[in-house]
Amino acid sequence: MQISDEKFYKNVGKILKNKRLEKGLKFTIFCYENDIAKSSLNLIENGASQAYFSKIARVIQALDMSFEEFGKLLDREISKDFFKGD
Repeated sequence: MQISDEKFYKNVGKILKNKRLEKGLKFTIFCYENDIAKSSLNLIENGASQAYFSKIARVIQALDMSFEEFGKLLDREISKDFFKGD
């Protein structure tokens, strides 16, 4: 995984974790109620691996976020030259 990939997934995880905490949703309960494996959410929230988009999409949906809202939050997190040089 390239450095920009690592940064990208860390930003994705940060957004999703912050949104979950903002909504007051506890990790284990959130996973159970939305049929998301704890190991998967842990990896996503910590940006530890390249998560499948389908898993990320499932978390976005479980947080009652639109893809547009998620995209706007992600756009704010990454710099304009984030992918230059890839």
